[in-house]
Amino acid sequence: MSTIKNIPAVKDPLIKKLHAANENRGLWFYYLLKNAHDKGYDIEEIARRGIRAVGHSNRENHPDTTDLKTMVDSFMGDSVNRKLFDMEIVSETEDEVHIEFHYCPMCGQWIKTSDDQEFIEKICDIAMDVDRGLFDMYDCFEFELGKTICQGHDTCQVCIRKTK
Repeated sequence: MSTIKNIPAVKDPLIKKLHAANENRGLWFYYLLKNAHDKGYDIEEIARRGIRAVGHSNRENHPDTTDLKTMVDSFMGDSVNRKLFDMEIVSETEDEVHIEFHYCPMCGQWIKTSDDQEFIEKICDIAMDVDRGLFDMYDCFEFELGKTICQGHDTCQVCIRKTK
């Protein structure tokens, strides 16, 4: 059985519906990658390229900015999105912002579907290429993923920093 702890704190009915929708997205993602993996395909190459392209396409939904605070606000989204992932800014300087996600609906689905924590960790990292792809589109910011819920940590840790 998995050692992953991923329990939603927000009980709002709208957020619960959005959790369910994102869990369904996680189910699709899991089975696409699991079946490709089981057939011997290199999911690292195939999925990463595709997911990163999604991140690149998301650029049009974010501002043309060099201001870190503006970019972080855009990345975190509105209050609904922040509640969906139970996000919080844990530290902030002029050049760097650390965000923690206390819940991940996709991970919530993955641990219901499989007890293969190594595979779950791999597809989680691949899924994060959507955010890496977004930040590929900016010359002035970088995105760093730290510890994750799928690795058994309490939160997913993200750092967004200005590049010099």
